[in-house]
Amino acid sequence: MDNHNNNRHSSDSSAAKDPLSPSTTYGSLQTYTAGEDSSRLATLAKEFGLSRQREPRPQIRLRVPEYALDTLNKSSLRLKKIYGRVKSFSDGFEEMRISASLGMQHEDENDDTFAGTIDEKRVLLSRNQQESSSSSTVGLLLTRLSSVNEFEEDVEQSTTTTTSSFEQQQDHEDPHAHGLGGTLSSATLGIIKGMVGPAILYLPHGFAGAGYLVAIPLLFLSTAMFLWSSTCLLECWKMETMRRQEKQQQQQQRRQKIALSYPELAYRAWGRRGQRLVQIGITLMQSGVCLTYLIFVPQNLRVSALLLFNVDIPHTVWLLLMVIVQIPLSWIRDIRRLTVTNLLANVLILFGLTSCLGLAMRQMGEENGGAGDESTSFLEEMVYRAKSLPAFNPDGWFLFLGTSVLLFEGSITLLVPLIEAVNTPEDKQKFPSMYRKVIIGIVSFYAFFGTACWMAIGDSVRTVMTTSLPQGMLATMIQLAYSLAVVFTFPLQNFPSLEIVCASVEKMMPKTGSDDVKHSASKMLKRSYSEISDGKRNVISSMVVVSLSIVAVLAMDDLDKVVSIMGGLFGCPLAFVLPPLIENELGKGKIGSHKKFVNHTVALLGFGAMLVSTLTTLINW
Repeated sequence: MDNHNNNRHSSDSSAAKDPLSPSTTYGSLQTYTAGEDSSRLATLAKEFGLSRQREPRPQIRLRVPEYALDTLNKSSLRLKKIYGRVKSFSDGFEEMRISASLGMQHEDENDDTFAGTIDEKRVLLSRNQQESSSSSTVGLLLTRLSSVNEFEEDVEQSTTTTTSSFEQQQDHEDPHAHGLGGTLSSATLGIIKGMVGPAILYLPHGFAGAGYLVAIPLLFLSTAMFLWSSTCLLECWKMETMRRQEKQQQQQQRRQKIALSYPELAYRAWGRRGQRLVQIGITLMQSGVCLTYLIFVPQNLRVSALLLFNVDIPHTVWLLLMVIVQIPLSWIRDIRRLTVTNLLANVLILFGLTSCLGLAMRQMGEENGGAGDESTSFLEEMVYRAKSLPAFNPDGWFLFLGTSVLLFEGSITLLVPLIEAVNTPEDKQKFPSMYRKVIIGIVSFYAFFGTACWMAIGDSVRTVMTTSLPQGMLATMIQLAYSLAVVFTFPLQNFPSLEIVCASVEKMMPKTGSDDVKHSASKMLKRSYSEISDGKRNVISSMVVVSLSIVAVLAMDDLDKVVSIMGGLFGCPLAFVLPPLIENELGKGKIGSHKKFVNHTVALLGFGAMLVSTLTTLINW
């Protein structure tokens, strides 16, 4: 007993000298470990026949060194800043894309400014009640594209900041004063984000269906025509910007500038009919892209389920599940709620794209020896496979006409808002050259990606390339990643067309004077494009999604033809036909006859491509 007590006292004394005891100080942050339980010690003392239990040791406190806390805090702040920059850029880009598609509403055929509805004028008056500005007009507010080099401060903090009267006056003059950034690097990322999407996965099948002698020249011919049309829109933007500045100088008064866009330029060329024509084209084009999504996802998920669980679930079941998910997502009117899912979709698309290319390269490397020698190098194997590819396919070459145009989906509508969002005049002058280089770089990557995956998989490559990947866990991960990315992208892709449809329906409906109308929370519009109530809008958006799903059921096995129709019937007019004609109309007396002739030639080629692609696809359906 005495020996045990001595051991206990020595143990207690060692605990008192423990360097981790509460008396030791390492820093400001404390962490704790559990102390001893008094009742448990009493039970043990009774079992060992001890006269009394020893005192339980207290909890041990460990203080984290201050240098570790500083490192942890700096890392946390750095991650928050990176997320804030990415979120700010993503929000600005999506708002810009939607605003570029919607354009602005004009009531007067000769209106050069903003006429607006009664509700919109009331919002404007309440905003300008305390200001002495003489302007009574306002344009569609486009946020500037947020820079990846700037960090957007917390919204709550920014709303409590008092702005000087001079800054408020500048904000009302500049339609881009409500955003961040506007650098060429931000514009470059905007071009890439607007152009690179799931449509690239249709290229390998398109190459195989047309042959490289048709596919590659058509791809770069489409690129050349697209760049010419882009130059036409940029010239229109330049002319209208100069005309706006001259008009302001003549009137010697400050007026709110109308942010230019593709539909706005069409309005200035042909009036409301031109604007409606562009808006209808954008609506049908984006609805067609959403239709391809409703076919893309079920095909991917069916293959994934078959590989993972050995269960063949029909396409219609997966389509029904996707519709159930997309209907409530289509009810969202504030696109900022979709920021996190949009960022995740971008990451998944990047992962899927690089993984597809890597898997194709690995497959060619593993199958070395196709040239007849097992010691064949990877480069020699690629050359051998390239030589064995068919040069021309007379049965399906026409489908590639529409496919090559669909690749530029969304890019032409973003062109004018992107240059409007650039800050400095020097960067605006550099923008056209930068835009051409970025587009050529993306198309060159498209050509490499399509050819490499075609060589790796062969002529049996399906329209959705991910369903043709060699079986394995990586291939399944790619299919699931792309499917999830498309599910997340669908609401944003469908948003502009829904707004245009709802605005059209609202114009046909009698005014009820209901107070349950809610404006869009999107900060770039400062108002709802359509003044329809949430309940009616939800019904319309649900009907649109269901209608697209019905068409998807009918065209489930003909995705390549759907892609060709979308690109030929809707993409060709938007990308090739209308921009040169708009420049000819706006540039009367300012452009030469040679430029007009080239513009008419490009428009005629685009119209011919539309007819050939659409008619041949329908005939061979």
